[in-house]
Amino acid sequence: MPNQHIAIIYKSQLSTFNVAFIGLGSLAMIGFGIKFIMDTQESGINWFIIFPLIIIFIGGLILSNTLALCSVATTKEFLILNYPFLRRTIRIPWKSITDAGMTFVTTKSSGSDHAFRTGREIRLFADGKNYRFTTISIKNPERLLLELKKRLDSSLKTKMKDDYRKSKSDFWKSENDYRRWIKKVVLPICLIILILLWALSK
Repeated sequence: MPNQHIAIIYKSQLSTFNVAFIGLGSLAMIGFGIKFIMDTQESGINWFIIFPLIIIFIGGLILSNTLALCSVATTKEFLILNYPFLRRTIRIPWKSITDAGMTFVTTKSSGSDHAFRTGREIRLFADGKNYRFTTISIKNPERLLLELKKRLDSSLKTKMKDDYRKSKSDFWKSENDYRRWIKKVVLPICLIILILLWALSK
């Protein structure tokens, strides 16, 4: 009979689609940025280089975060974070977790995005170290959240719930503010410009 302390109770899997989508998207951004530099800097370096460098930086940041994605497993004694791309495994004793938080996260990149994925970023503090992982990249994240609720202290669960509710509310408020701004400011200005262009062309 296996030792109950190390027997795996729950083990998550990384979502192949999400990881591939995010990874390929970051590589595409880096490639686009490099091509942008080559196309705009043929006659010498100029200020246009700022834009492709920003694109490359963002793509590199997304790629580094993709490589740091982890799957999660639980036992009676440990929360286990497995980083497949970094070939690293971290075992966190449940009793060592002294603080926790949970925020709303999304793959939404701009106000015009209509199809985007949402999830939760979970933050844990144990033995003087901070650990973060997101449910966006994990298959069946609800099962993981259920396992965390079983193991964490009630005060930490309450704090995580409050953090998540506030961050989700803030996100949708900013989203609604953006849409109102588009309707009340941007669209009228665009309409006025079109009318002026039409009138001047007469």
